[in-house]
Amino acid sequence: MNKKIVIYIIILFSIMIIGTGVTLVINNNKKDDKKISKDIDEPYVPNDVELDGFTYSFLKLETNKKNMVYSPLSIKYALFMLNEGASSNTKKEISDLIGDELPTKYENIDNILSLANSLFIRDSYKKHVLNTYVDTLKEKFNAEVFYDEFKDASNVNNWIEEKTFKIIKNMLKDEQVQNPNLEMILVNALAIDMEWQNKFEEESTTSRPFLREEDEINVAMMHKSSSLPSNMYYQDDKYNALLMPLKKYEDTSLEFIVIMPNSISLDSFLKDDKVEENINNVLNKLHSVNESEELSISIPRFEYEYSLRLKDDLQVLGIKDAFAENADFSNMSDSELQVSDALHKANIKLSEKGIKAGAATVILMTDKASFPEEKEYKYLNFNKPFMYIIRDSKTHECWFVGTVYEPLLWENVKDDYNYR
Repeated sequence: MNKKIVIYIIILFSIMIIGTGVTLVINNNKKDDKKISKDIDEPYVPNDVELDGFTYSFLKLETNKKNMVYSPLSIKYALFMLNEGASSNTKKEISDLIGDELPTKYENIDNILSLANSLFIRDSYKKHVLNTYVDTLKEKFNAEVFYDEFKDASNVNNWIEEKTFKIIKNMLKDEQVQNPNLEMILVNALAIDMEWQNKFEEESTTSRPFLREEDEINVAMMHKSSSLPSNMYYQDDKYNALLMPLKKYEDTSLEFIVIMPNSISLDSFLKDDKVEENINNVLNKLHSVNESEELSISIPRFEYEYSLRLKDDLQVLGIKDAFAENADFSNMSDSELQVSDALHKANIKLSEKGIKAGAATVILMTDKASFPEEKEYKYLNFNKPFMYIIRDSKTHECWFVGTVYEPLLWENVKDDYNYR
């Protein structure tokens, strides 16, 4: 063999070995980088979606293929109370998001429905709070006003726990309240504990598959058949949708609506820029069961808690001045305040009996120094991730909005059905 050719082959082979080694080193480094990145908290990056409304905006911002729930009504109440104390551009930004129409007032019903607002003021700061602001909160929002030393979070947390039927606990940490620059805390708390108008029988709940994008799990699937016209539905190739009313209590009647996309994933559905329009189109197509139909309804039990990244979300939605040094809350206090944090936590439990859910929204205000006839059965089997809405049947005020990606596993609740 020609000597030059031999030398060329040796050089080429050496380059290949060196190149492979470099690639291995790079790949190993990439693996190490990935390993390291798992140990570091990723910065909050909201979903890149078009935001054109209030009720579903948080759903679009934070849907990340996991269970979530929040109360648009609770957040709106807290923001309206905040807005009463705002002025100039700070007020404009809040008003642009929530509008001018006050949320619906609800009468509390013992152990059934609770909606309450409060204002906690540091004892030593009382002289700085405008009486007109306090009077407005009392008049418009039936707000309770408390003067507190802010030694710890117990007074605020106990108030929230009481107003949410003990559903929302430990909302605030002691160190948040002990912040020496904290002067005021605005709080909304609400809860429902309502039964279905037409309940599910526990004997009909069984282990059934629930289809996730990546796998299949066995869940506690409730089942009932119904031909009541109060149960409304819509079904086509794109969606399964169902409305089930809860019992009417005095003058209040709420309804549970579930929407499950069929042709695309729930995540894709929620991240569509037209999701609000799509949801409303489905809601407008809901219709009562006719005489020749009977609904066969299957839906899994679920129970979970979720905390919004409310401060971050509100800034994405356009409320920026309130959190900045140029915040103007001159209608609230004669000293300069800004919002240091906004928190929201919700918890929901759906079972054969009904729905028990609670939520709380907290806004922390600090000095600027801080910061027998044969029926045609329609099968509605909600066996894939779905979203839901709980709203007032008359006013359509949304109490809760959420998603279900992880219902209760049958293995975890089968002892509830040990009579089998």
